[in-house]
Amino acid sequence: MRRFPYETEMNKLIGILACMVVALALATACTHSGSGSQAPVDEAEEAFARGRYAKAQSVCDSIVLGTAFDNTDVWDLCRLSLLLVRLGENTGDNDVNTAFAARCLRAALERDSDSTYIYIQAMPNEDRARMMMLSAINEASHEAPVDDSDISDIK
Repeated sequence: MRRFPYETEMNKLIGILACMVVALALATACTHSGSGSQAPVDEAEEAFARGRYAKAQSVCDSIVLGTAFDNTDVWDLCRLSLLLVRLGENTGDNDVNTAFAARCLRAALERDSDSTYIYIQAMPNEDRARMMMLSAINEASHEAPVDDSDISDIK
Protein backbone atom coordinates (compact mmCIF):
# COMPACT_ATOMS: atom_id res chain seq x y z
CA MET A 1 0.00 0.00 0.00
CA ARG A 2 1.35 3.38 -1.02
CA ARG A 3 1.55 6.09 1.53
CA PHE A 4 1.65 8.98 -0.94
CA PRO A 5 0.15 9.07 -4.41
CA TYR A 6 3.27 10.70 -5.90
CA GLU A 7 5.71 8.19 -4.40
CA THR A 8 6.43 6.43 -7.73
CA GLU A 9 6.94 9.71 -9.59
CA MET A 10 9.28 10.86 -6.83
CA ASN A 11 11.29 7.64 -7.12
CA LYS A 12 11.58 8.14 -10.89
CA LEU A 13 12.75 11.72 -10.42
CA ILE A 14 15.31 10.69 -7.80
CA GLY A 15 16.56 7.92 -10.10
CA ILE A 16 16.92 10.31 -13.03
CA LEU A 17 18.76 12.86 -10.88
CA ALA A 18 21.07 10.17 -9.52
CA CYS A 19 21.92 9.03 -13.06
CA MET A 20 22.60 12.61 -14.11
CA VAL A 21 24.93 13.15 -11.14
CA VAL A 22 26.82 9.94 -11.91
CA ALA A 23 27.10 10.88 -15.61
CA LEU A 24 28.37 14.34 -14.71
CA ALA A 25 30.91 12.92 -12.28
CA LEU A 26 32.20 10.48 -14.89
CA ALA A 27 32.41 13.19 -17.53
CA THR A 28 34.45 15.51 -15.34
CA ALA A 29 36.69 12.69 -14.15
CA CYS A 30 37.58 11.76 -17.72
CA THR A 31 38.59 15.24 -18.85
CA HIS A 32 42.14 16.53 -18.53
CA SER A 33 43.00 19.96 -17.29
CA GLY A 34 46.16 21.98 -16.93
CA SER A 35 49.43 21.48 -18.74
CA GLY A 36 49.40 17.71 -18.17
CA SER A 37 47.27 17.16 -21.26
CA GLN A 38 49.19 19.63 -23.38
CA ALA A 39 51.53 18.35 -26.07
CA PRO A 40 55.17 19.15 -25.29
CA VAL A 41 55.62 21.45 -28.32
CA ASP A 42 52.45 23.34 -27.34
CA GLU A 43 53.78 23.67 -23.81
CA ALA A 44 57.11 25.02 -25.07
CA GLU A 45 55.42 27.51 -27.42
CA GLU A 46 53.16 28.72 -24.63
CA ALA A 47 56.09 29.18 -22.27
CA PHE A 48 57.96 31.11 -24.97
CA ALA A 49 54.95 33.34 -25.63
CA ARG A 50 54.76 34.15 -21.91
CA GLY A 51 58.44 35.06 -21.81
CA ARG A 52 59.39 31.97 -19.80
CA TYR A 53 62.40 31.18 -21.95
CA ALA A 54 64.08 28.82 -19.48
CA LYS A 55 60.93 26.69 -19.29
CA ALA A 56 60.57 26.70 -23.08
CA GLN A 57 64.24 25.75 -23.46
CA SER A 58 63.88 22.92 -20.97
CA VAL A 59 60.86 21.47 -22.78
CA CYS A 60 62.56 21.78 -26.17
CA ASP A 61 65.71 20.11 -24.87
CA SER A 62 63.71 17.24 -23.42
CA ILE A 63 62.01 16.68 -26.77
CA VAL A 64 65.17 16.84 -28.87
CA LEU A 65 67.27 14.73 -26.50
CA GLY A 66 64.50 12.42 -25.33
CA THR A 67 63.29 9.09 -26.58
CA ALA A 68 60.08 10.58 -27.99
CA PHE A 69 62.02 12.52 -30.65
CA ASP A 70 61.82 9.59 -33.08
CA ASN A 71 58.03 9.58 -32.77
CA THR A 72 57.53 13.34 -33.11
CA ASP A 73 55.49 14.15 -36.21
CA VAL A 74 56.65 16.38 -39.05
CA TRP A 75 54.53 19.39 -38.12
CA ASP A 76 55.76 19.34 -34.53
CA LEU A 77 59.35 18.98 -35.71
CA CYS A 78 58.94 22.08 -37.89
CA ARG A 79 57.36 24.03 -35.04
CA LEU A 80 60.10 22.87 -32.68
CA SER A 81 62.79 23.86 -35.15
CA LEU A 82 61.43 27.39 -35.48
CA LEU A 83 60.96 27.69 -31.73
CA LEU A 84 64.58 26.67 -31.09
CA VAL A 85 65.84 29.35 -33.48
CA ARG A 86 63.70 31.95 -31.74
CA LEU A 87 64.92 30.79 -28.35
CA GLY A 88 68.52 31.14 -29.53
CA GLU A 89 67.80 34.69 -30.64
CA ASN A 90 66.23 35.59 -27.29
CA THR A 91 68.56 33.79 -24.92
CA GLY A 92 71.87 34.23 -26.73
CA ASP A 93 72.45 30.48 -26.96
CA ASN A 94 72.48 30.46 -30.75
CA ASP A 95 74.99 27.67 -31.37
CA VAL A 96 73.30 24.85 -29.49
CA ASN A 97 69.79 25.92 -30.40
CA THR A 98 70.69 26.27 -34.08
CA ALA A 99 72.22 22.79 -34.05
CA PHE A 100 69.10 21.37 -32.39
CA ALA A 101 66.85 23.27 -34.78
CA ALA A 102 68.78 21.95 -37.77
CA ARG A 103 68.45 18.42 -36.37
CA CYS A 104 64.67 18.86 -36.07
CA LEU A 105 64.36 20.21 -39.61
CA ARG A 106 66.56 17.41 -40.98
CA ALA A 107 64.35 14.82 -39.25
CA ALA A 108 61.20 16.47 -40.63
CA LEU A 109 62.64 16.49 -44.15
CA GLU A 110 63.65 12.83 -43.88
CA ARG A 111 60.17 11.83 -42.71
CA ASP A 112 58.11 13.84 -45.18
CA SER A 113 59.84 16.48 -47.26
CA ASP A 114 56.67 17.56 -49.06
CA SER A 115 54.83 18.34 -45.83
CA THR A 116 57.89 20.11 -44.48
CA TYR A 117 58.12 22.36 -47.54
CA ILE A 118 54.38 23.06 -47.37
CA TYR A 119 54.80 24.08 -43.74
CA ILE A 120 57.71 26.36 -44.60
CA GLN A 121 55.86 27.97 -47.52
CA ALA A 122 52.91 28.79 -45.27
CA MET A 123 55.13 30.72 -42.82
CA PRO A 124 55.55 34.48 -42.69
CA ASN A 125 58.66 35.67 -44.57
CA GLU A 126 60.72 36.26 -41.43
CA ASP A 127 60.12 32.72 -40.17
CA ARG A 128 60.64 31.27 -43.64
CA ALA A 129 64.05 32.95 -43.74
CA ARG A 130 64.97 31.28 -40.45
CA MET A 131 63.94 27.88 -41.79
CA MET A 132 65.81 28.39 -45.06
CA MET A 133 68.93 29.23 -43.04
CA LEU A 134 68.53 25.91 -41.22
CA SER A 135 68.00 24.13 -44.52
CA ALA A 136 71.24 25.66 -45.83
CA ILE A 137 73.07 24.52 -42.68
CA ASN A 138 71.76 20.98 -43.19
CA GLU A 139 72.82 20.94 -46.84
CA ALA A 140 76.27 22.30 -46.01
CA SER A 141 76.79 19.77 -43.24
CA HIS A 142 76.03 16.90 -45.62
CA GLU A 143 78.35 18.28 -48.28
CA ALA A 144 81.21 19.14 -45.90
CA PRO A 145 84.62 17.59 -46.56
CA VAL A 146 85.04 14.28 -44.81
CA ASP A 147 88.80 14.15 -44.27
CA ASP A 148 91.89 16.37 -44.49
CA SER A 149 92.64 15.42 -48.10
CA ASP A 150 89.29 16.90 -49.15
CA ILE A 151 90.17 20.14 -47.36
CA SER A 152 93.52 20.39 -49.14
CA ASP A 153 91.70 20.12 -52.50
CA ILE A 154 89.74 23.28 -51.62
CA LYS A 155 92.88 25.44 -51.34
